[in-house]
Amino acid sequence: DSRDNVYYPTNGQKLNFRYTQYPSFMGNEEESSKIKLKYTKFIKSNRDGDVIALRGFGGFGLGAVPFNNLLVVQGIDLRGYSLGRYRGKQLLTLQGEYRYNFKGKMGLVGFAGVGTIYGSNIESNDGKILPSLGVGYRYTVFPKNKMNVGLDVAAGKEDWGIYFRIGEAF
Repeated sequence: DSRDNVYYPTNGQKLNFRYTQYPSFMGNEEESSKIKLKYTKFIKSNRDGDVIALRGFGGFGLGAVPFNNLLVVQGIDLRGYSLGRYRGKQLLTLQGEYRYNFKGKMGLVGFAGVGTIYGSNIESNDGKILPSLGVGYRYTVFPKNKMNVGLDVAAGKEDWGIYFRIGEAF
């Protein structure tokens, strides 16, 4: 983690790795595990205070992953999907956003992303390209730490979502 600020990074990068095991001795009918890998890069824009944020996510289910443990395309990794329709053993997403700051405490965010799943319980969803596009509003509630609250609206393939957030999406 080399971000210059936890709440509103303008420079740096962060790498997250998570491994989760679902062993049979814990009451699981089938043994399985999940690997989640997130890489986020923050780039200071040429315009003072603005930021370009980029994120790649890969999730990989191993073994007999039950339905409730499948990876789901949703607002954390790809905004604009709220129904849980797209789920599978593997999930890949790429997204980026531009954070535009007005003078004072207000700002706007524009974002876009794309994702896909494999190992879906609905075979026709495997490899389907899932786009995401949206905008958001930010208000800085704690200027000292650059802590924002915001509201995002995003559209996905045959789905959409509204997201209230404290802090940034990533």
